[in-house]
Amino acid sequence: MSNQLRILIIDDDEVDRMAVRRFLRASEVEIQITEATNYQDAKELIFNDLFDCIFIDYRLPDRDGLTLVREIRQQGVKTPLIVLTGHGDEEIAVDLMKAGAWDYLNKFRLSPLRLNQALQNALRLYEAEKEAATAKQQKEQLAKQKEDFISRITHDLRTPLMSANRMLELFQEGLYGEITGEMIRAIQVIIRSNKNLLEMVNNLLEVYFHENGEKKLNLTKLKILDILEEVCQELAPLAREKGLELSLNAENTGEVSLIGDRLELRRVFTNLIGNAIKFTQEGDVKIHLIPATEEDNFVTIVVEDTGIGIAAEELPRIFERLHSGSPESSTNGLGLYLSRRIIDAHGGTIAVTSELERGSSFSVRLPAYKDR
Repeated sequence: MSNQLRILIIDDDEVDRMAVRRFLRASEVEIQITEATNYQDAKELIFNDLFDCIFIDYRLPDRDGLTLVREIRQQGVKTPLIVLTGHGDEEIAVDLMKAGAWDYLNKFRLSPLRLNQALQNALRLYEAEKEAATAKQQKEQLAKQKEDFISRITHDLRTPLMSANRMLELFQEGLYGEITGEMIRAIQVIIRSNKNLLEMVNNLLEVYFHENGEKKLNLTKLKILDILEEVCQELAPLAREKGLELSLNAENTGEVSLIGDRLELRRVFTNLIGNAIKFTQEGDVKIHLIPATEEDNFVTIVVEDTGIGIAAEELPRIFERLHSGSPESSTNGLGLYLSRRIIDAHGGTIAVTSELERGSSFSVRLPAYKDR
């Protein structure tokens, strides 16, 4: 804001305009005043010039001030508007403030002090709003830059991780020469760690796509049991390695179908079942597939374990972005957040019940497919 204030006075009464001019010039601030006597002239000035504040008479010859205030705001003009009127109607005052006026002054109670106080208050509020809007915009831009940076980094990381993983597998298979049992165990540890890192990178990239509206689901009719059987078969060696019983209970559900993205749903259940195995030291991991009914057209998939469980205070935040929980709780950062995003995109829900040292139960509900 420059040292000289540019003020527009809109009033068809010459005496009233003169009074406002005199009161404004009584201030210590240098002021340049422009005047308009009707609605059309005022609109042309407002939409083609810049002012620091606009004083509007409520009773104009060709339109009332309320209409002008509304139109100014509808056109996106943010300049402070102060309405002057000869009527002290509180209902009119409320309507003006709702429409976007910054203040409402009664002409018969006007004085240099009151008018300039209203002007200074309006200017201070206007500057504060501009600063807040600028700060918000900068914050949003910074957040976008950070997300773009993360997207680029994760994309660049994924290729070398996949290459390194393949090289390690070839070493394990003995392609580069004979290796000892101890070396095989070391390579297996590295492969497992590498796969965990790759999963984290993939999850981060998927979260970025979902949050930026770049994720397009490939929806087809599918049998959810097929996905669950594939995931259980893939993760069974991990369960056996820990001495856990992994079971899928899905009697009379072979024909249960839904409309969904096969890869995305596979990602969800790989995460849920994988977490159950990871955070269970002894006991079992059970998956239950419950078909829809006439009363409830949702397929329910429950993944329950006898693991370390989740603390009660963490449950409300369990599906939040980047929530990692305490070291004692079976939470898994981006995985559960991404799972919720995917289930939401399918029109379903995901919920959890848990108790420390007794295990957790994750329940996914998805709309069932019905032939019409």
